[in-house]
Amino acid sequence: MDKPLPEHLVVPVRPAVEKYLRRRLHLRPEEAFQLTKKGTAGRFLYHVLRNPQSDRQYASSVAEYPGRFVVTISNQMAWLNGCRHLTPQGVHDFNRQIEDLIEQEFHVKIDTLADLGIKFENRVIALRFMEHYGFTEDDITFDALIKSYYRYRKAEEVGKMRSSAANNIPKCPAAEGLPLAA
Repeated sequence: MDKPLPEHLVVPVRPAVEKYLRRRLHLRPEEAFQLTKKGTAGRFLYHVLRNPQSDRQYASSVAEYPGRFVVTISNQMAWLNGCRHLTPQGVHDFNRQIEDLIEQEFHVKIDTLADLGIKFENRVIALRFMEHYGFTEDDITFDALIKSYYRYRKAEEVGKMRSSAANNIPKCPAAEGLPLAA
């Protein structure tokens, strides 16, 4: 008996997500991604396909995503592992997760250069980052990358302030000498 052929799934994606995944996963233009639980994109897509979420608000926006990310799913993953439920919310969540990865990678590049003491301008790094992945202003804007970095830095500073404030809580005089709860 012949082994059944693997299933193909087409995931609608935003242009930046498609370019990023193709570059990161070393996929040729017409090559499909073999679903696996290795790597961040694979693990998240595996999770989305196994745990369908259904929020109708995403149905119309997801239908307008111009990119197509073709995924090959083995029969075992499709039927035994349940990877066969692609919902509009799952598509939206997958795209948002990959966009977060794009921003995180950009943030790490800037932080690494700063940690190494290398002089640079954020805008130059943003342009090089966009060139590396082949992003255009239609895919992800230059300003969006820069603003995401500033939001990231601000959130990091707020987190540090909260952490230092929590460490400076005065001790309760009435509790001195009492044993700590187990």
